[in-house]
Amino acid sequence: MKKISMFIVLCLLIVVFTGCSSAGGEGGTVNGITHTPTKQPSAPTQATKPASMPSPDPKKQSTLVFSMYKRDSYFETAAKAYEKEHPNTKIDLNYIVENTGEDVSRAKQEKFKSAMIAEFLNGKGPDLVVMDELPADKYIAKGLLANVGDMMKGDTSFKKENYYMNILDSLQTSEGGLYMLPLSFSLHTLTGDQQLLEQSGVRMNDQSWTWKEFLDTIQQLTAKQDDRYGFMAFDENKLLLDMARTDYNRLVDAANRTARFDSDLFLGMLEQIKQMKGKTVLYYGKDLKQTDGSKGFPIYFGENELLTPFQYFHYVANKQESGDHSTAFYEKPKAEGQQPGGYFEPRLKIAIHAKSSLQPEAWDFLKFLMSGEASAAAAWGANDLTYKGQGFNGTFPISKSLYAAKTNNMVQAGPLQMLEGGPVEITEKDLKKLDSLIESANKAIFDGEILQIMAKESPAYFHGQKSSQEVARIIQNKVTTYLNE
Repeated sequence: MKKISMFIVLCLLIVVFTGCSSAGGEGGTVNGITHTPTKQPSAPTQATKPASMPSPDPKKQSTLVFSMYKRDSYFETAAKAYEKEHPNTKIDLNYIVENTGEDVSRAKQEKFKSAMIAEFLNGKGPDLVVMDELPADKYIAKGLLANVGDMMKGDTSFKKENYYMNILDSLQTSEGGLYMLPLSFSLHTLTGDQQLLEQSGVRMNDQSWTWKEFLDTIQQLTAKQDDRYGFMAFDENKLLLDMARTDYNRLVDAANRTARFDSDLFLGMLEQIKQMKGKTVLYYGKDLKQTDGSKGFPIYFGENELLTPFQYFHYVANKQESGDHSTAFYEKPKAEGQQPGGYFEPRLKIAIHAKSSLQPEAWDFLKFLMSGEASAAAAWGANDLTYKGQGFNGTFPISKSLYAAKTNNMVQAGPLQMLEGGPVEITEKDLKKLDSLIESANKAIFDGEILQIMAKESPAYFHGQKSSQEVARIIQNKVTTYLNE
């Protein structure tokens, strides 16, 4: 049990430090927004039937400008491979930083955001751009991005069956448009001690539970066994972000530019989180230093972000070595009435400039990036768990064929050496369980300026500096200002 608890703690810290490493606007990759039913912001009405997507003229000399905040080595490899296949097309890659460690103050990120929106509004800017650090809602609402969903539908050579369409379909706007295509993604889940949960006798349904039902469940669990924590979250703010993502559409009406952070819904979130503190129901990562880590951490549930299959197989190793106890995956809580399915975080989201004169060429290159043809089909390894490994080659690819090639290599290579403990034998049965997690993911997590406002102001309540009403009013005013800028 000690190994199970310690591993859940490790994964929690991976989630936290991954989330704190970068920031962006709506459509970014940290601490996200979950749209219900997982849709991007609205955009101008598009034609109901997309036109056929013309192929690039092979005789035309062209240079595609591709901009991003942070460098990813995959783009450089892919650009060289594409230029070799298309000698008349050059790819001009532009990035601001090698990694986010170069921009701790985020001054360079803010400069990048300001420069990009100014260029796009003036009809200039790159042909393609990575949107992870940019406020996608603003770009979409102003009609600055091309509908790549129409390009996909109008291209008979694009084979949907080669991609995780459950991921792509979940990123459409309410009008059915698709304005960003992620090259990769990660999975957000709960992990729990399956045996103890089954033995507890407490009824639960992770396919439909809301945050209130989940918190009620862990209260029942800890009432039965008061030496065990119900759920480990990093701190109050992180838990509030999780809860607000789930009910984002009830808190923010982007179409009508209104917010409801002064509502009973949000006030209830704030007060419920604070009330749970000290009842052995929530165990905060910020308090780990106050415990004896060598004794392990007895908890029922932890949260986890799976970046790679290698990370998933840590659980397999844990199960093999722990005897009767095993770690299982559970769906995170949802909004009332929301359909079953897991959460995912889209990464390396690429958009095409609506006014680019090279849209056929840009789409062709984007298809090439999505296919992963330029990626070495090598097995994921221990280095992919580190922060520097979280680029394209260190996450789940949107391409099914690339995912199959990499996981096949893992199986063929034999037992996989873990960071700790002995090697683990990977079986087709294990892969099918992982496949099920991927294919059931249908709720996207986006970062956004609005939740950043909430995250900045809410600690004043949790630290006892302001009342819940005061904090809610400040957030409401700032979000309303943002929505109407």
